[in-house]
Order: sequence, then structure tokens, then C-alpha cells
Amino acid sequence: MTKKKRSIEWGKIAEFILVFLVLPTVLFTWIAPYSPRFLSVTYYALVTMFILQSTMLYASNVAVLPRRRFRVPEGFAGERPPVPRTTFIVSAYLPNEVNVIEETLVNLLRNIERPADDIEVILAYNSGELVGIEERLQELAKQWPELILANAYKSRSKSENINYALDIASGEMVCLLDADHHPVPDCLKRAWRWLATGYDCVQGRCKIRNGDTSVLAALVEVEFEGIYGVAHQARPFLFHTGLFGGSNGYWKKSALKELRFRTDMLTEDIDLTLRGTLAGYKVTHDRSIISTELAPETPTAWWYQRKRWAQGWFQCSVRHTAPLLRDRTLGFGPRFSWLWLLVWRLIYDSLSHLLLPVLFAFWYWRSEVVLPLNPYIVFAVLYTFLSGPFEALVSYKNAVLPRFPVRRLLLYSLVVFFYTMVKNMIQMIAIRDEWTGKREWISTPH
Repeated sequence: MTKKKRSIEWGKIAEFILVFLVLPTVLFTWIAPYSPRFLSVTYYALVTMFILQSTMLYASNVAVLPRRRFRVPEGFAGERPPVPRTTFIVSAYLPNEVNVIEETLVNLLRNIERPADDIEVILAYNSGELVGIEERLQELAKQWPELILANAYKSRSKSENINYALDIASGEMVCLLDADHHPVPDCLKRAWRWLATGYDCVQGRCKIRNGDTSVLAALVEVEFEGIYGVAHQARPFLFHTGLFGGSNGYWKKSALKELRFRTDMLTEDIDLTLRGTLAGYKVTHDRSIISTELAPETPTAWWYQRKRWAQGWFQCSVRHTAPLLRDRTLGFGPRFSWLWLLVWRLIYDSLSHLLLPVLFAFWYWRSEVVLPLNPYIVFAVLYTFLSGPFEALVSYKNAVLPRFPVRRLLLYSLVVFFYTMVKNMIQMIAIRDEWTGKREWISTPH
């Protein structure tokens, strides 16, 4: 984590344009006169790749159209025990999150429906001081004895904060939260029904609550409804697997202490999920366990958040693809789902940018700007461009009430293709950083 002032990395964007747009255009332009067929084959391969990506998106959206109620998993017999003592671990980088942490703690202490054995709330932070709110937090801890202020003095990441807090947690169920999260009051009851019937972790739904503060925050609000209300929720329905997204996740403490977090991974949550999945732990999603959070409000904050996510996913691809391929205990569904996320995701993000260079080379070779259209290409264009608006519509249908305004849905539908391509560019820049050894854990400012 770092305090230094940051800006969008325009130099790296220029590198991306050179490597993924300019140089491929020059190469394809040089090849075109000698091998027009190569240009044609590349063009159709890229178009087919867009179709495959859109097909997975359509499948996920169709899978979550029905609103499903909780059902006891097959093979479980007997009554569910009552909700046990639960520990909330709130991980915070206080100089960065000083404006939100007090509100988060008060919400947990006052509003959460408590089990008979009560709750404890551990604030796991990594600052030598409590940065301006020390007295207020200490007064809060005196008022609420279940609040523990746990200073992981030498910590430099969220992973180290949580590992430190795990050693003092007393709850049988552990809820992991970022510093800006406000779970719904009945979250423990909803989460425990999964853990009591054979699951080791259930990931809840994260909803943006500051979508009205900027255009970017509005886009992220709609995007998160698609991530948590569609993509994550479809995974258990289609592939019988799930993933822990880093916050608003509820774990059996025994499983979490066995796995613990690696401190060298930028997406420690995905790494934990993969290690747990390969070890036989069961993870699922429940979109009714809602927690609200804050979206980045500036392009710079969003940039570094998404670059950290992308680089962490790439680290997981490098570390876990081979174990997934070797594993013989996972069924087809979980294996396909994870290889799609770890391998296909990299292929798609890496190659999708080449469509423009192929078109530029084609236009240069033909000496005219004309789209190479036929029924297959027309279908591909419509199929691909409509997938984003379709996801937005499904997200709106299944959105947490009160739903976001329709105007945000329309805005997202208009810019989703460009928004996705920018995220793909960030993926490539993140891989560049990983290759060059730049692995800085940068907290998103709130």
C-alpha cells in the first residue's frame, strides 16, 4: 500500500497502443499482399472469438432470469443448527479509509441481527496510529466490548491484516468485509443456511450505493449488478462452483484458518478460492445476502483498482492453471468454469484488440474503407453488440431494490463495448507490470 499521489499511466497506454494496435497494423499490412487468405482467416477467427465470449454472457444471463429461493442441498439430512457466534473481520488501511471506517463499524454493531452466542467485530488495520479517529474508535470499543481494534503493525496488505485477525477470531462463522461495506441486518441467517448444509463459503452480493456521485460510479453500479447478480450467481447454476470475491463473504472459520491468505497475490480472494476448490472446499453464491459498498469516483482510483484486479487474476492464471489441468477430482463443470476464467479470459483479452489492426490492413490493401460483410459477420456484429445491453437489462430486472435509475441502464448500454475494451487494455498493462516485477498493492481510496 502507498500514500503517494497517483495519476493514470499514460505512458503505459502509449505502449499498449504501439504494441497492440500500431505494430500489428504494420505487420498485417505487410502480410496482406502476400497472403490475403491469412488476413481473412485471422478476421474470421477473431469474429468467432467474439461470438464465443458473447455466448457465455448470454448463457449466464438466461441462467439467472428466474428468481430462485433457497433449497436445502441434495444429500443433507437433519435440522440446521442455529446461527453460531460469528466474527466480522473488517480490513482497513486507515489513512486511506478514515472517512468510512467508523460508519461501517457502527452499522455492524447496531444493525446486524445477532445470534444467541453474539458477534464480535475485529477491525484489522495496518497503521501505527488510528490517524485522527483514535479517540472515537476507542470510545466505540468501550461502548461495544465486542469491538476489537487489532493493529497488524507490520502489515502491508489486506491479506496480512486478515491473517492476523484470524488468529484471534472466536466465531465459528467468519464474515470478511472491506472497510466501506454495510451488510443487510439478516446477513448471518442467510449465510449460515449454506454453511450449515455442507458449504464452506458463501459469497454475498455487493451493491454500489454511491452511483449518483459521478458518471464513472454510475457505470460501476450497473456493472456490479451484472457481476454479482448475473455472472457470479450463474456459476453455481451452470457449473456447480463459485468464487469468493474478497468482501461480503461468509466462511467456516475452520476452512479459512486451514487455507489462510497468501501475501504475494494481488487478488488474494481468487487465489484462496482456487486453493480451496482444489482442496475440496465448497463455495457458492447467494445474491440475497446484500452488502452495499462505494465505487471509485475518479478515473485514477478506478484505473488502479482494475489494474490490481487484472494483475491478480493473471497471477492466478499462472499459478493455478496447471494444477487445474492435472486435478482429477473436480467435475467437468467446475473445471470448465475455472479454465474459462483463467485461460480463455487471457486469450480473449489479448487477442480481441487485433480486430482493428486487421481491418486497417484490409482497408489499406483494398485502398478503400469497406466492411467485409456477409451473413455470418452481420450475425456476429449484432450478436456481440446486443450481449452488453441484454446483460444490462437482466441486471436491471434482478437488481437490488430500489433499482438504479433507467438512465444509468441506458448510459451503460451505450458505452459497455468501449468500457469493456478499456478493461481489456488494462488487463494487458497489468500483465506487462507482472512481467516487469511491478507488484505494488494499491488500496482504492474512499
